[in-house]
Amino acid sequence: MSCFRRVACSPATQLAIAGIFAICVALMPCAEAKAAAAAAEIVMLIGKGDSRESSGADWKPAAVKQTIQGGWFVRTQANSQMAILMTNRTQIRLNQNSQLQIKPAVESAQGAEAVRLNSGRAWSQARPKTAPEDPAKFSKLKMETPSATMSIRGTDWEVEVSPDGRTQLVVLSGLVFMENEQGSVEVGNGEAAVAEQGKAPVKLILLNPANRVQWVSSWKPQPSRWVGKDDRRYTTVVHTIETGDYAAALQTLKPMAGQDAVAAVLAADLLIFQGENDAAVALLQAHVADGKADPQAAALLARAWARTDRFPEAEKLLDATIANNPDQVELLLARGELAILQGNAEQARQAYNEVLRIEANRAEAWYGLGLIESERENVREAKEFLNSALADNPKLSKASAELASVETFAGEIDTAEKLLDELLAREPDNYVALTARGINRLKAKRTNEALDDFLRVGLIEPRYARAWLFSGIAFYQLGESDRALQAFKRAAALDVHDPLPHLLQSVVEADALDYGASVKSAGEAQERMPYLKSLNQVANNQKGNANLGSSLAGFGMEEWATYYADEAYSPYWAGSHLFRADRYTGKFNKNSELLQGFLSDPTVFGASNRNSSLVNVPGHYGRIDAMLERTNWQQAALIGTVNGQTVTPNPFAYFVSGDLSTGDARDDGSSAHGGNLTLGLGMKPRYDLGLFGFATDTDITTDLETATLPDDSFKQREKRGDIGINYKRAPENQFWFKVGDGRQRNSVSGSYVSQSVADSFNNALATTIFTPAGILDGFESEITQDDIQFRHAFTSGLAQWAWGAEKSHQTRTGHLVTTFAPARLNIDELYSVKATDAYVSGRYQLPGKFSAQLDLFSQHVRTERNDLQTLDLLAPPAEFVLVSDAQERNYHEVNPRLGLKWQLGAMQSVRLVGQKWRRSASAGTLSEVGTLGIQVNDKLPTAGGLYERVRLQYDAEVEKTAFFQAYLDHEHIENGLGGQRTAITGFEVTQLESLRNRPEVFSPKSDLENTPVFIEGTVSTVGLSANFLVSKHQTLSASYLLRDSRQTGVDSDLLIPYVPHDYVQLGSQWSLPDRWLLGVSAVYRSMRYRDDANLDPIEAGWSFGLTAYWETTDKKSSIQAIVDNLLLDSNTADTQTDPHIALRYSYRF
Repeated sequence: MSCFRRVACSPATQLAIAGIFAICVALMPCAEAKAAAAAAEIVMLIGKGDSRESSGADWKPAAVKQTIQGGWFVRTQANSQMAILMTNRTQIRLNQNSQLQIKPAVESAQGAEAVRLNSGRAWSQARPKTAPEDPAKFSKLKMETPSATMSIRGTDWEVEVSPDGRTQLVVLSGLVFMENEQGSVEVGNGEAAVAEQGKAPVKLILLNPANRVQWVSSWKPQPSRWVGKDDRRYTTVVHTIETGDYAAALQTLKPMAGQDAVAAVLAADLLIFQGENDAAVALLQAHVADGKADPQAAALLARAWARTDRFPEAEKLLDATIANNPDQVELLLARGELAILQGNAEQARQAYNEVLRIEANRAEAWYGLGLIESERENVREAKEFLNSALADNPKLSKASAELASVETFAGEIDTAEKLLDELLAREPDNYVALTARGINRLKAKRTNEALDDFLRVGLIEPRYARAWLFSGIAFYQLGESDRALQAFKRAAALDVHDPLPHLLQSVVEADALDYGASVKSAGEAQERMPYLKSLNQVANNQKGNANLGSSLAGFGMEEWATYYADEAYSPYWAGSHLFRADRYTGKFNKNSELLQGFLSDPTVFGASNRNSSLVNVPGHYGRIDAMLERTNWQQAALIGTVNGQTVTPNPFAYFVSGDLSTGDARDDGSSAHGGNLTLGLGMKPRYDLGLFGFATDTDITTDLETATLPDDSFKQREKRGDIGINYKRAPENQFWFKVGDGRQRNSVSGSYVSQSVADSFNNALATTIFTPAGILDGFESEITQDDIQFRHAFTSGLAQWAWGAEKSHQTRTGHLVTTFAPARLNIDELYSVKATDAYVSGRYQLPGKFSAQLDLFSQHVRTERNDLQTLDLLAPPAEFVLVSDAQERNYHEVNPRLGLKWQLGAMQSVRLVGQKWRRSASAGTLSEVGTLGIQVNDKLPTAGGLYERVRLQYDAEVEKTAFFQAYLDHEHIENGLGGQRTAITGFEVTQLESLRNRPEVFSPKSDLENTPVFIEGTVSTVGLSANFLVSKHQTLSASYLLRDSRQTGVDSDLLIPYVPHDYVQLGSQWSLPDRWLLGVSAVYRSMRYRDDANLDPIEAGWSFGLTAYWETTDKKSSIQAIVDNLLLDSNTADTQTDPHIALRYSYRF
């Protein structure tokens, strides 16, 4: 076969495709820049600290941002703390009266960095860089004390050195090897050990090791907050605290704390800072007993309990105290803070609004409201609330930091960077601002700098979940998957309700083809979806890979995946639409979800073609695919793709793909060649505005040498373009607008050999002069389609509302002229559909219990069909009109859709759905294509056809290892004028579809082999499906459909084409070592027909398939192999009667 010897594309298309391949080649040698490591640095200093260059040098006052070199010493004074970030990412926090030396390089062991804690107390966390070639190898850290040496292996621990040199080690996570000359001991998670001079280390038992490090936090005493402006009794002690003399303040306060609630609150505030949370709780409890709780003491006690996850006690205390003190602001602020920590945004809003009712200028309440909206990326309202907080208190730095975070989330990279630099110049230890700057740098692909910011945050406030979450993203972008997973797990532990850490973990595991682990993480995320704040920062690709159903679908469990996607569905998130588009097999539904996905997030065009970036980052990518495929045709294809995105000055994404193919028929001398160009562009000129454009251009030319068409030329040209705009008034209040236009034209001419046509002429004219050899003077068919669509969707309380309007027009024309001398047959057809739709949709959801959806569509549809067939005799000249028919139908209807869903238990539900839909003339729609997750069946109705359904469906997940689905479905279809099969609709070259459709491994397959053409009918179905996660490495799936299909009307009691009575699909998939995926499938279809007259049967039979996929660790190269349609032949298959074999190699860069 001579591949690519002919090109049918227009010169412009040829030039564009050639340009794509040139860009692909140019991009290949590009290498990523490596960032240089920064020096060790003091990132936080509370109170007073000193440094000196050697043991003989004088101590000098230390300062934040000061560089510490090897061999230097640092110390903290009384009531002081210091945080140091080392070059190998080790974070060290010193408590008061501590002294630490960073050992010079010459004294450090080979491959390790060393520090020496001479006295005091230090908490440390080591996250050394893993070696790219072997993640198990990484740089090491050693910590020395007067009585022991500790070897650290990526861990989180605390060490305390007593004045006598005794060393106590507490390991919070990871592993530490503790040794001295007398012996050694290995200390793991939650364990402790002690070493004394002259004695071997021994293990200790601690009931709650985490309590040891309560002092490691961002908590700072706020004495002025707890003392009234007019209360002069504590002026001296407040001054003492503000000057940092905490010991003197506690000495004054403790004797009074038993009887004086204010003294107890001031003392407890100091104790929490010093890490003595239990002591603080004990002081405060004395003032909240016997139902006479002091409001200030109760508010602080609730916060203290929350720090140790004792939320039920904190809530109970606040409920009781607020009942007696409904206007006490501190209590309401505490309630708001606890509600945010527990993911209860509505309760938090109520608490903060109540504060503002009492005290309109309370900055902390405005900040709380701003924080709630910031976390949900409601940019407009978040800015309004945070600016109000700063107007009331310009020194409220956390409000300034959160305002910069909002700018970052909105994609205002430069604006946010400027705000953050200014704020951090004043407050270098503001952990919210550092986190925001890290996110900002992450989104600008300054990944090493971003990680440095997140590590600093980990020193200042190690309980800040947001920093842990985004540090995991940074680690993953740097290729350190293990570190990323550790960070996500830590973020999940800190915010137990947030689904995002689990979702991102699932994406990372799916990237590694570890689908078993990915499915488990997706299940954890699914449980927490009711607490979801926002998915807007999560990056998607064009297949919606961030959807919770993605890993299940990738592992061959289609029904389970769809259920997960439906449970987490959001009409405002691109990932919901794009995943559905990837799994749907019907073109109308697929196009609908695809375009809604592009509208919701136009930057998906620029997604990485290898590992997910997890958040949108700038980058440019390329991919080259070489494919060989064998069916009834044998073809080769070469595909080049470039895509990417920029983030400044505004996010802009692009996608360009060129496809060249050539093929030869295996049963005759036919050959074909073609080209396809796809262009996608997306832009976000503002955070609330998205623009997208999408266009395709396909050319196929075929030289036919079949028995019927022995010397004919077939040409197909298809073009389509869509542009749209999305305006986000708020994350859950959005407007969409789209226009589209497309056309497809087919033409064939040449010789035409048909004994049946000759026999028809001879019989009709009572002659024998007609021979099978004729001429196809010309066959032309054209489909044109255009549409304009608008949609507005918003959420109000527990209800989602949507309304919109659409107008579409589709025209199908056909012209066939064939000559069998001395006669010529002319056939002309026109079918036109004009549709105007308006709709309103409401969906109510009571989380975990009940859902309902009601849609009303006002549809005005006009269908028109004109058929003209003439027979011309050339000698003697004569014309006969065989058919002359013009028909028109007008429909003015209000078509409802109703869905009810009962949640029987966790991940177990029953849905009852009724749908009535008249298909429009467009290629897709912006309205919902489903009702409570059950989409309309777009494979049966044609444009202008009426579809009615009632369906009852049961779904259940069992112990996260199995999923079952059962349903009863009754469908009625009236295609009217569009369902009439004629000579034009039957004149197809369907084998050429393979020149356009590129098979992907593990992609969903339709139960129907082809699109049925019929006028009217009903289908009743009983469906059963089961998915099993057999192990981490294997899945099983099975589906059975029992159908009773019947045509009604003119062809009453005949079967609907392509709908078998029995359909069975069995499959199994394996995730194997070394990044291999393997799948096997078996499909059975009972006897069915190709045509509505039931004259062309397809016999019952089984089809077997095998799919395999392999990729390199860096995902640059991959191989896909597909073997399908095994054991089928011309009697048991539709048009693809030979085994389908495909081999595809991809290189990504």
